[in-house]
Amino acid sequence: MTGEVIQLHTWEVCEYPWGTAVKEKRTGKWHKVFLKPDGQEIDVENLEVILHDNGIEFIMSEFI
Repeated sequence: MTGEVIQLHTWEVCEYPWGTAVKEKRTGKWHKVFLKPDGQEIDVENLEVILHDNGIEFIMSEFI
């Protein structure tokens, strides 16, 4: 059987008091954030963010 070769990513899941976040280990780039208590999902893949115990910081880059 032949098939397409796909690139696999290694993911890291980090828990915080406010929720859980998922990042790609190879690049260190955050992809998804899940907030407690209802599991609301935020896609941060294309955003600059800093995550820590107190919450999420959204970093503003230069305006285009």
